[in-house]
Amino acid sequence: MTTPFDKASSSIPVTVVTHAEALRHTEPGATRLTLEPALHEHSPGSECVACAARGDVRALLFDLLQRSRQPGENPVVSVVVDASALADAQPIIDRLERGVVPAFGLRDHTVARSFHLSRVL
Repeated sequence: MTTPFDKASSSIPVTVVTHAEALRHTEPGATRLTLEPALHEHSPGSECVACAARGDVRALLFDLLQRSRQPGENPVVSVVVDASALADAQPIIDRLERGVVPAFGLRDHTVARSFHLSRVL
């Protein structure tokens, strides 16, 4: 069994796209993750588990990293997070900026060590 710390990796740049037209200005060959809006309205700070999972950028990046480390898979060189369907992309940006939203557990720490926010379009 392998763990996220078995292979050393350099920090992978992440671009967050907040407007669909900006997608054409992203790196060719970048791995693209598309975030979906919540299924329904929530009061601030009370998002349900189903809606939270649709936009959990840390979980998506961790899963992407784990898949890329499987035998025969290509390594991830850069990532584009398409957040253009979300009403507010700031919570996504906050989860990728160091020190803004605390990391909880192995997954979040692995993502913080393996990825960095390079730009917002």
